Amino acid sequence: MSSEADVFIARNFQAGGATVEWTFNAALVTDSFWSASAVPQGTNTNVELVRQFTVSDAGGVRRLHFVVVNRTGLDTFWTRGVVRIPNV
Repeated sequence: MSSEADVFIARNFQAGGATVEWTFNAALVTDSFWSASAVPQGTNTNVELVRQFTVSDAGGVRRLHFVVVNRTGLDTFWTRGVVRIPNV
């Protein structure tokens, strides 16, 4: 069985030592498989995706949330990747 995946890439900035909750506000958060990644850019950087969860508001709009920790004292840019594999 094969499915096509949708990939959403963005560049994020995070201060050194900061823990930030990011939100993926796509209207297409559906009953599909979702996954996120955080990949540091540059040198001497270390970011960690520590939590991923989905919230549905009173209007039924779902948003993917993920928490990223910058494990260094250095401000850094990192690449966010979100992947959606639709139900088949």
